[in-house]
Amino acid sequence: MVDMTFLHNILTEKYTEAHLDALLQMIDRLHDAAVVGAVNNVATLDTRDLIGWLDDIIFTAEETIRELQEHTHSTAPSGRAGWSEN
Repeated sequence: MVDMTFLHNILTEKYTEAHLDALLQMIDRLHDAAVVGAVNNVATLDTRDLIGWLDDIIFTAEETIRELQEHTHSTAPSGRAGWSEN
């Protein structure tokens, strides 16, 4: 059974570009640490757990893209304004 308060909170919260940018920046910093073999300096999880979380994030993001495309009949990404490789 779905908790209606939880469902209401999900359906009324607005995600902004700033929210998505913060998520992307966090993952990008994690990637930077992984490149130099220093993930233990930035994450408290062991490698196996971290990979599991990243797999879940990727799966959820891909499912969200699929659902968005299905509901908007769109397949072409529009890109991100202001994205830079830092």
